[in-house]
Amino acid sequence: MRKYAALLISALLVCLTAGTSAAADAPPRPELAQAAQQAAPDTTMGIMVFDMDSGRQLVNLNRDQQFKTESVVKLMIALDDLDRHGTADSGEIQEMLSRSDDNVADQLWVADGETSIVTDIAARALMTNTVPPADPGWWGNTLTTPTDLSALYQYILLGIPQADRDVILPALAGITPTAADGTDQTFGFPDAAQADGETYAVKQGWAVDDAGVDHLNSTGLLGDRHQYIVALLTSQNSKGMAADSAEVTAAAKVLMQAIPGN
Repeated sequence: MRKYAALLISALLVCLTAGTSAAADAPPRPELAQAAQQAAPDTTMGIMVFDMDSGRQLVNLNRDQQFKTESVVKLMIALDDLDRHGTADSGEIQEMLSRSDDNVADQLWVADGETSIVTDIAARALMTNTVPPADPGWWGNTLTTPTDLSALYQYILLGIPQADRDVILPALAGITPTAADGTDQTFGFPDAAQADGETYAVKQGWAVDDAGVDHLNSTGLLGDRHQYIVALLTSQNSKGMAADSAEVTAAAKVLMQAIPGN
């Protein structure tokens, strides 16, 4: 198993020593948190918008509240498999990420250790409030926070070998409008970024649980250098996928105002 400790230390040093010029261009916008909430009043949400150039949080709301990851955990599954096997499974990993293919996720989850995948990657990426599912058979019930997803994307950008990044980032940038299960996965930041002409690379998550609660997550990277990390984690009493996803997109459009030029 390859060791990422030195890479991760370097990544943290980059974040801590980031210059201040970009910070002037992208000031914190705390007012956008409440504006996003007002755009989706029936939705419980956690928000993080993080500027990699300045190392600052531009927007946050409920940043340490746990939400179900749903398919966003596939990022952790991908990272773990790349660490174990190199790029041998790169085709399957890209399918799992770009089309959010549950069948591939199921196979890699079982083959690579189920819940240990979450605990191992969380430790490496310094995701201190991320925990695996109580039932190992349901990877989507992994719990995480907006803060932890910011840490995960920083780890992807700065803490892993370039060969692994070259598998993950193109898959996130090339998500298909329709997922493997037939779901429209353009809600949230893909629709919002496209409307603003912004470059994006994202991982989405969605599911309705047995209690009728819809969990919709839109996370990823914005900007031509992937310099902005975004995480919008939500839950709401289901009104149907179309109505619920429209609220998430409305909130994401508000948060786009934190990105310079939008």
